[in-house]
Amino acid sequence: MTLYDELYFEITLTGTKREIKKLASFLLSGELDDFFEVDNDYICYDDDYYSSSDEQKCSMIFTCDDEPVEIDEFDTDEFLEVLCRAARSLEVQGQLWDADEEDYSFVSHEGDSYYLNAKRVSRFNDELDERAYEEEREER
Repeated sequence: MTLYDELYFEITLTGTKREIKKLASFLLSGELDDFFEVDNDYICYDDDYYSSSDEQKCSMIFTCDDEPVEIDEFDTDEFLEVLCRAARSLEVQGQLWDADEEDYSFVSHEGDSYYLNAKRVSRFNDELDERAYEEEREER
């Protein structure tokens, strides 16, 4: 999907503090400059982040807080390939949209470097699906 003119995004990343720190460093390193410049204000840690040890689970929200990023054209697939590869150790879910309210929701499971269209993903029983997903990942 291609978005135009203004980009809005809200992406939640969940995992260990160590992995979230790595991703935050990646985001601020300039690796995404081909898409847009990442501002430090785009990174919001959850309340438990600062008191957590490196091995504890916490989350971070990567968002532009309803202040759009000016773009000409934005290829969601190219962006998500780079982001999800960098965040493969985290659970990632989010949404990208533009001023015309064209939107793309996605999810990338911990351990995977790819993403799925969240509108096509449906879980009949979240608890059972999560257990099956964990068993499948352990078999790999």
